[in-house]
Amino acid sequence: MHADRFVQMCGSDEPLSDTFVIDAHCHVGQWVGMHAIERDIEGIMEVADAIGLDRLCINYAACPEMRLGNDLVADCMRSYPGRIEGVCYVNFFEGGEEVQRAELTRCFDELGFRGVKIIDMRGSFYPQTRDWLDEDDPLRPTWEFAQERGASILCHGYVTHEIAQRYPGANFIVAHGSGVPAFMLTLADLPNVYCDMSATSMLAGTLELLCEAMGPERVLYGSDLPASDPGQRLGMVMAAKIPEAAKTLILGRNMQGLLDNVR
Repeated sequence: MHADRFVQMCGSDEPLSDTFVIDAHCHVGQWVGMHAIERDIEGIMEVADAIGLDRLCINYAACPEMRLGNDLVADCMRSYPGRIEGVCYVNFFEGGEEVQRAELTRCFDELGFRGVKIIDMRGSFYPQTRDWLDEDDPLRPTWEFAQERGASILCHGYVTHEIAQRYPGANFIVAHGSGVPAFMLTLADLPNVYCDMSATSMLAGTLELLCEAMGPERVLYGSDLPASDPGQRLGMVMAAKIPEAAKTLILGRNMQGLLDNVR
């Protein structure tokens, strides 16, 4: 395969400056018991600048208090205008339906967020089994909000055919999805399900497999910064055996399309 400009740049110590890059999966806040290469937004942005990240989609790491975590992200947005996209953290065990919807509305309408992140604080990931009835689904307000606003949801589990088909106006990003390619292949036929690359480990050929099965339009560059090195993920895309145009989509254009879709 002909070495495109991305392959030729692999190994360079210069930031990727001629390609628009959005990191779709970043965090701020304390990570109890976890290593992080940086813990404050200034350090995170230094890392971003060093490798050439134009924009970062940031959510609070893992805080039971939704409002506290989301306010921290909003502070980061004010400190770096135009560089950070706020992703509203929803802890669906904190409060009921009214609390959940009120926090989503506040983040989008008052703070300018354009994405949602959900995680089960009990620690379960994927493939996710659901132990409640549809009418008792604690995430129903979030699904409905994303459907109304055309927003994307960074999901740690919970993505099923049923949910994605029931809410076609919402977009579902499977967090760390590149680490579970077999699971992603079961969702390949759903046009509103996306895969991010923030898995801690990714076997050789996985990115090529996902692009073939889902289309490069539904694969997103994401790093899990600051828990992981975004440069390593960047290199995976740059060196992949896929067309140069596909790499451009994955590195930023796909995520930009999701952000632009928000109403």
